[in-house]
Amino acid sequence: MENPSNKYNTATVEIKDGGDVTDSKEAEENWNIFDRANMTAKEYRWLWIGILVQAFTFSFEICLIQAVMSYITAYFKSSSKGSILPTILQILAAALVPFYTKVSDVFGRAGSLTVAILSYMLGLVIEGTAPSFVQFAVGQVFYGMGKTGIQTLSQVLIADTTLLIDRGLIFALWDVGSVVNIWVAQVLIDPLTTGGAKDKWRISFVIMGVVCIVGTIALLVPLWYVQIKSAQRMGIKQKRKSIRWLLHELDAVGAILLTLGLSLTLLPMILAQSYEGNWRNGSILGMFLSGIVFFGILALWETKYTDRPIMSMKIWTNRTAFGGLMIIFLLKIMGNVNWEYFTLYLVVSRNITFGQAFMLVRGFQMSWLVFQILAGYLMKRYNTCRPIAWIGIIIYVIGVGLMIPARSPTASDAFVVISQTIAGAGGGMAHIAGSVVVTGVVHKKDVATVVGASQILLSLGSALGGAMAGGLWTQYLPGRLSHHITGEYNERLAMDDPLKYIPNLDPVTKSQLVQAYGDSQKLMSIICCATAVLACLCTALMKH
Repeated sequence: MENPSNKYNTATVEIKDGGDVTDSKEAEENWNIFDRANMTAKEYRWLWIGILVQAFTFSFEICLIQAVMSYITAYFKSSSKGSILPTILQILAAALVPFYTKVSDVFGRAGSLTVAILSYMLGLVIEGTAPSFVQFAVGQVFYGMGKTGIQTLSQVLIADTTLLIDRGLIFALWDVGSVVNIWVAQVLIDPLTTGGAKDKWRISFVIMGVVCIVGTIALLVPLWYVQIKSAQRMGIKQKRKSIRWLLHELDAVGAILLTLGLSLTLLPMILAQSYEGNWRNGSILGMFLSGIVFFGILALWETKYTDRPIMSMKIWTNRTAFGGLMIIFLLKIMGNVNWEYFTLYLVVSRNITFGQAFMLVRGFQMSWLVFQILAGYLMKRYNTCRPIAWIGIIIYVIGVGLMIPARSPTASDAFVVISQTIAGAGGGMAHIAGSVVVTGVVHKKDVATVVGASQILLSLGSALGGAMAGGLWTQYLPGRLSHHITGEYNERLAMDDPLKYIPNLDPVTKSQLVQAYGDSQKLMSIICCATAVLACLCTALMKH
């Protein structure tokens, strides 16, 4: 009789053809994977302490930069273009994820994470010292390159070192620091954005830099130590690889085509309104059509001319992996569409500070994190994923549906918080279930690849969602302003510099402007509700 305790004694459970037994050749090819069998108990605990400390510091940095971002774009008088920054960041991320996963498989997790963290810290320095919106955007490029690597490789490390039955709980545990950090960041928002010098927000980047150094030391010291010791125990030496080999393995041509396609199709959605003639402008049309052409070339290249596609085709032929990936992708789109301009809207419509506005949206983040942990426990307790994804998506649809009336300027604060909390609970459950599914249907040597695919889709979802939000805001809002406002107003200032312009308007004009802002927010929630229904259908693809 099989011993039940041995049922989950490997890092992953093989659901496809073949077993989970690795020979010496496979071990040599995957020497840098942090298999628990290659570590002592002391090394394993030390590594996980480092992972959790770095996760805590990283979540603090993310919470703080998200909290001050709307104020920073307003400081540079570029509020309506605020979605450009995350869109550019996620376009880069989509192209860089294959780089990080492949390089980490070849040269080791430690070296790849070191490069990612250095890029992340350089981005913080550039952002904190930027004198203009353009230079701040340059800092976002380096910040995004680093952030992508940290997020991707952290997920790979978790998948490397945990049992499948525990993975949902551990994925959630990596995020649990945010439960504390959203409140720590909350305390800092108003002191960094109100009163005194207008550029006090720069202090936030000093704080993030110091915290980042602490997390970096905590993670990289044990990571390098364990990686070196693991390789020594297995008697494996790193092989030299040529640049040509690396470019082939990374599918550099595909990455360039993907970057060009995303940039040229998504950025016009945000920028069109600032060009004369809007979408009738030749430059905007040229950019958009060129992007479509590059996507066509990308599809041809990936299917006909490369044996190292950005995302392995076998992932898409597995219906369970496809269902899980689509849930992750659609949730990310909805998140970016629905929340890109929401805190700015709350500040404008309710005449409150950014700190108070973030208090109203914290329900979403808190319930997302808490219900991720609950979903992880339920998956471990009942050994199943699919029902968790179903329940999560249904709850998410209900929450987003409630957000439509909650976006009204006259909606009570309690209604706003309740709708946010319900959506967060459902989203957290569905997201963690999807994440576990996509890492559980492949062999352990393919974990980095499938995590890379999910991270690429997260980046694509963020880029598409940010572009959709920017497009809706810049295209739909001007029409609603002209519809509601009966007197004279400055459209450019109403959209790009609302924090200074709107408080000085007379009460009637201000009320009409807020109604226009509310109409735009409601449209975004309606689009998200329709997308949530599509995500619900995707759960039907997953096998039990």
